[in-house]
Amino acid sequence: MDEYENDAKYNLAETCCASISLNDLMSFSGQQTSIIDYAQKQVYGAIRGSKALRSNIAKLYTTESSDNLSLDNVLVTNGAIQANFLALYTNVGPEDHVICHYPTYQQLYSVPQGFGAEVDLWRSKEDAGWQPDLEELKSLIKPSTKLIIIK
Repeated sequence: MDEYENDAKYNLAETCCASISLNDLMSFSGQQTSIIDYAQKQVYGAIRGSKALRSNIAKLYTTESSDNLSLDNVLVTNGAIQANFLALYTNVGPEDHVICHYPTYQQLYSVPQGFGAEVDLWRSKEDAGWQPDLEELKSLIKPSTKLIIIK
């Protein structure tokens, strides 16, 4: 992985979005004041994320045309791996069926299997230009299909 990860033209297995700087984050917020308190001590912190952080994230995603997002509706995770795990943990169980687009990050099909779900891989094929086949997807759907994972 190390040999190709940083120079791949198309990284189909990336686990996160492109990295940004704190200055980039500030410019994306569209706010004049900082959403980051540089004086804040960096401790283990609250499991769901500090109230201040969740409140600032809620403000960041509240627009003039939307209702205010409550900090209670914001959960901070330590990356996509934890967020994916929590989403799968709360939505998938034994006797469920999951369809997962493939190739993708292994966690997206292995974790549902670990929870006892039946998992079918919806495979993209190189000879088809990696384009998903919607007819194949339709053929994979069962009455017990709980989730279709597309990454």
